[in-house]
Amino acid sequence: MFKSKRYDDKTLKHLQQVQMKILKYFIEVCEENNLTYFIYGGSLLGTIRHKGFIPWDDDIDVIMFREDFEKLNNIFEKNIDSKFSFINVLNEETFPYTFARLLLKNTEFSEWWHDQVDFKQNIFMDIFILDNIPNSKFKRFIHKWKSFTLNQFTMYALIKFDNTSKLKKIIQNIAYYLIKILHIPPYSIKKKCVESFSKYEHEHCDEVCDFPAVCQMPVYYKTDWLPPRKAQFEDIEVNIPNDYDKILKRTYGDYMSLPPEESRWRPAPEKIDFGEY
Repeated sequence: MFKSKRYDDKTLKHLQQVQMKILKYFIEVCEENNLTYFIYGGSLLGTIRHKGFIPWDDDIDVIMFREDFEKLNNIFEKNIDSKFSFINVLNEETFPYTFARLLLKNTEFSEWWHDQVDFKQNIFMDIFILDNIPNSKFKRFIHKWKSFTLNQFTMYALIKFDNTSKLKKIIQNIAYYLIKILHIPPYSIKKKCVESFSKYEHEHCDEVCDFPAVCQMPVYYKTDWLPPRKAQFEDIEVNIPNDYDKILKRTYGDYMSLPPEESRWRPAPEKIDFGEY
């Protein structure tokens, strides 16, 4: 089964070293273009608790405000180092997620859904987006759940799930085949999803949301993030949120306590190839 496949220590350490190459390039581009980013998710937890990767973690997460993300997207469309590629929900037709990835070419990281998409999965770094949400509670409720629904259908339109509970698998596959039967183009769902996420981009809003975090759709004040702080991540300094404690508690609770030893692992991909790296 997919979930039972684990990394050996050597492979996981090698993967983390290769992912650092992606992160360093990303930071270089951000600093050259005055773009604000933050280490995020498990990578933020690793920064605070381990001063680098969580020892068993196998990816790097960063997050940006929508305005900075769009600028980054434009930069990569015009000029990106030939070693890398950049995919997001709109520029790769079969990419099933609504965040973005910076990938290292000539490598392979084949996740369980690799045979359902038309692009080669490389070793990557995830780039999430903080979108404005309205101050009005009623508008916020409508906005969050519309965005949630479109986010789910973006995934359901492109991949069939086989690594989830039986009930969820049934629901997701019904949605997948219904979209196929009705001939709804996945790109049209993707476009509506991005339009929903960014609906309040140019309005004054005090708070932001990470919509692709579909289990939580966490809402934060912008002041939780700004101004960014600096912290150690492996052998470099990175940006972290101003109130990282609040953000980590929101996601992980007592985040400085290690999980049980039997939980300290991540499922390995079906195939991994480091190429020349």
